[in-house]
Amino acid sequence: MSLREYTIRNQRFLGISSGGVETSMILPTFHLAFDAGRCQNQLVEIPTVLLTHGHLDHASGIPYYVSQRCLRHLPGGTIYCPPELEDPLRRILRIWSEIEDYQMEFSLQGVDYSTFYPLFGNFSFRAVRSVHRVASNGYTIYERVRKLRKEYSHLTGPQIAEMKKTMNLFEDVQSPVVTFSGDTQIEFALENEDVRRSKILFLECTYIDEARPVERARKWGHTHLFEIIENAEAFKEVEHLVLIHFSPRYSKDRILDTLRKQMPEDLYRKTTAFV
Repeated sequence: MSLREYTIRNQRFLGISSGGVETSMILPTFHLAFDAGRCQNQLVEIPTVLLTHGHLDHASGIPYYVSQRCLRHLPGGTIYCPPELEDPLRRILRIWSEIEDYQMEFSLQGVDYSTFYPLFGNFSFRAVRSVHRVASNGYTIYERVRKLRKEYSHLTGPQIAEMKKTMNLFEDVQSPVVTFSGDTQIEFALENEDVRRSKILFLECTYIDEARPVERARKWGHTHLFEIIENAEAFKEVEHLVLIHFSPRYSKDRILDTLRKQMPEDLYRKTTAFV
């Protein structure tokens, strides 16, 4: 399977996502990737990987990623992961280093959920706990922007210009730009305001029909299309919804046809199926 490329809101995304097979999403602008899949060649050049959880379709490429960066004489990659995964993943990488008889260079860090990790300029990211069968989290990329304080929102332009000479009318706020869910139940979105306010939201949608009902999706820590439809109002502030992680039991045509027929028109118009 090869990577697919999409451009959404002038952002370029290069990735692959098939439930149980492989998921990795590269954001060249931010010099990072969400998950490692089986480590497609393009991932090796990316210095930072934000790992959502340890299932092999998302994480099996990590040892290869680290090894290949060493082989190409690139600086050691930086990997962020759920805190519960840091120790076992570090042990795996030590074993692979022993197998290869080569000292692998890398930085591995379990995330702190209250921390904004700097990227570049005004951009940072924060991990968001998700609901899956194993320890997991998604990630939100933020842009720090200056906004007029709410208490001054009634002022006219000339009033603002005059008052800001002597008063601080503005504040820095963290605006959510991109969120990537990883594997999760729908509560990841419903219980996190910044996820629902993200301009671009990558949300898993493993099952899309009655043959695999909502109860089955929830049992295995996944989200069903029916749940997204039922909670369509929750995504009103999302500018672009990208559905990922479809089960490989569905063909591309089946997915696209089902979304077109089942989703509310307003939500469908801003939805991309990453297939």
